[in-house]
Amino acid sequence: MGRRGWVSVEDAAGDWWRLSVFDDGWVELPGFARGLSDTRAQLRQLLFLVGGFGVLVLLSQLAGRLDGVGESLSLVLSVLALGLLLVSAVLIGRFRARDRQQAAGDRAQAARQAGRVRRRPGTPWFRRARTSAEFAAALEGVRRVGAEQVGVVVLTGPEHPGAADPLVVSVLLHDGSSLTYRTPDAAARELFAPFLSRSDG
Repeated sequence: MGRRGWVSVEDAAGDWWRLSVFDDGWVELPGFARGLSDTRAQLRQLLFLVGGFGVLVLLSQLAGRLDGVGESLSLVLSVLALGLLLVSAVLIGRFRARDRQQAAGDRAQAARQAGRVRRRPGTPWFRRARTSAEFAAALEGVRRVGAEQVGVVVLTGPEHPGAADPLVVSVLLHDGSSLTYRTPDAAARELFAPFLSRSDG
């Protein structure tokens, strides 16, 4: 047993949660989950831009060593670098605007729920939870969904989900109730994989 990871999800009511997923279930943490929902996608885009800058720097170094063609190639590479810099500035501006909007939504949700996640008195500070049951027992204001409660888990959505076309996780519990989560984060596919295989059995 162990922790698998986390993913930010939106429930059917439009509230956002950060799910801490373990092998034996998951824990719904209220709070600042909207801003984390596209963190992995933003990091991938920024790493791509950094890689692009690296390639341009290498090419400009090579262009400086070429006689004759080097000057014109260097000019082309400079224009490409400027274009990449402008694209980066626009992209980062969009990220920041979206982050501000998400933070406002998180604050509104927190005010509506009027509850906070708190560590239970007497819980050790530096002890890492190995199961969802341990994690939920250490905190107040969270909800645990244990693997023993889960009947069927179905994932639908594109291979590369996004805000406009999210991955949908439908969970049917043994007591007949259901949960629906939507997320733009493709990590949910890997995190819920053990529950999918369990539902097939």
